[in-house]
Amino acid sequence: MDTKDLAIRCENVFTTFLIGWQSFLMMFFTTFKATIKALLGQLFGILMVSLAPVLEYREMIDISETPDGWIYLFLSISGSVIFAYYLWKFFVVLGAVNLLARDIYENRAIANISFYTSDILRKKGSYFRFLIGYLFIALIFSAITALVLYSEQKLIVYNYWTNIANFGLIVVQSAILLGYILFSNIALQGYVFNRLIGFVQTVAKIIDFIKKHFIPLTILSFLTVLFSNIIAYVTQIITTFLVINPFNLYGDNSIGIFLRFTAGFIANGFVVVFLQYIYTRLYLISEECEKMY
Repeated sequence: MDTKDLAIRCENVFTTFLIGWQSFLMMFFTTFKATIKALLGQLFGILMVSLAPVLEYREMIDISETPDGWIYLFLSISGSVIFAYYLWKFFVVLGAVNLLARDIYENRAIANISFYTSDILRKKGSYFRFLIGYLFIALIFSAITALVLYSEQKLIVYNYWTNIANFGLIVVQSAILLGYILFSNIALQGYVFNRLIGFVQTVAKIIDFIKKHFIPLTILSFLTVLFSNIIAYVTQIITTFLVINPFNLYGDNSIGIFLRFTAGFIANGFVVVFLQYIYTRLYLISEECEKMY
C-alpha cells in the first residue's frame, strides 16, 4: 500500500483533517473487525445492565421483590463486567490505531491491527494506570465545572457587580471546558508516543504540547467537534428514514429507542477511531516541525 503521499510535513490543520480522513478510509477494513467487536461487546453489556430497570418501568414491578430478582441483579453485575472489559478492548484498539497511523505517516511497512494491539498490551499495566489517571483528571474537570455552576446559582442578586461576576464565571467555565477538550483530544497520543516516562511526566508533556500548539489544536478540536455532530445528525436521519419510519418504530417505542441508541453508539465509536488518525498526525507534525525550526 503506497502511503508516500500521506507522509508527515508542515501543513495547516485543514490539510491535517483531510489527510486524517483519507487515512481512516484507507485503513477502515483493517480496523473494522476489532472496532466493531469492542463496540458490540459494550452494547451487550449495556443491554444486560438495562434489563432490570426497563422491566421495572414497563411491567410496573419492583425487581427487588420478585422471586427472580437475583437473576436480574446477576445480569446487571455481569453486564457491568462485560461493558468494562470491552471498553478496555476499545481503548486498546484506539492505542493501536495511533501506532498504525504513525507507520502510515512515517511511510513505514504497515502490519495488521493485531500487531499494534499486541504492542499496546505489552505495557497494559502502564496503559491501564494512564486511563485511570485520565478518568481522575476528567472527574476533577467535572467537579470544577459543577462548582462554577453552583456559584452561578448563588448569584441571585442582580446588579452591576453580580453581572460582572456572572460573566467572569462564564469565562472560567468556558476555559475549563476548552482545556478539557484539548487535553482529552491529545491525551492518547501523549501516552502512546511516551509510554516509558511515567504518568506524571506524560501529563506534563501533554500540557506542554497544548501550550506550544494551542492555536492549531484548538482549531482542529472545534473542526472535529463540528464533524462529530454532523455525523451524529446524519446517523439519526438515516436510522429514522431507513428503519424507524418504515417499521413505525417511533415515539416511545423501546425498539425504536434502542435502534437509535445503537446506531448512534456505533457511529460515535468509529468517529473516535477516526479522530486518532487526525490527532496522531497533528502530534507527529508538530514534533517534526519543532525539530526543523
